[in-house]
Amino acid sequence: MNRLILYIAMSLDGYIAEKDGTIGFLDETPGPSPDPGYENFYNSMQAVIMGGKTYRQVKYDLSPEKWPYKGMPCYVCTRRQNQHDPDVTFTSLQPGKPLLDFIFQKYPGNIWLMGGGEIIRCFMRENLIDQYYIYVMPVALGDGIPLFSAGFPKTNLKLESCKNIGQITELIYQRRAPKG
Repeated sequence: MNRLILYIAMSLDGYIAEKDGTIGFLDETPGPSPDPGYENFYNSMQAVIMGGKTYRQVKYDLSPEKWPYKGMPCYVCTRRQNQHDPDVTFTSLQPGKPLLDFIFQKYPGNIWLMGGGEIIRCFMRENLIDQYYIYVMPVALGDGIPLFSAGFPKTNLKLESCKNIGQITELIYQRRAPKG
């Protein structure tokens, strides 16, 4: 079964990054190390989709010495073409069904939608996200880059589980078919 799964952390007030794009607030609340939930999630993925901003943040800020998803097929949706990185595939395909179908043909199963907000909104517009793993950090930023900014249709979800991981709240939602 092919599934697109959003796995992301946000502040209590709904931001995935501070206004300048930094995500240092995520490190202010320690989680378990190693995190068996993340390891199990990651090991169940066949590929990753991320936007260009997220790629640059991972590549140059968060993990400049070593690509953290080595061996995992990673697709970067970007308008910046002619880039080269042996660890990722840059694509100009619009984030949505054509891109998803292309990746599922090569890597059937679970695909991790990493972010950022613009890419997430594109997949939400077409109601393509099957599961939402959202980790709520115990901090209110007051401003920043929202997880769910305007521009997508109403999305019906069903809460699958809610649990605490230390001070972090894990919410897992499943997409529901719209009524009617």
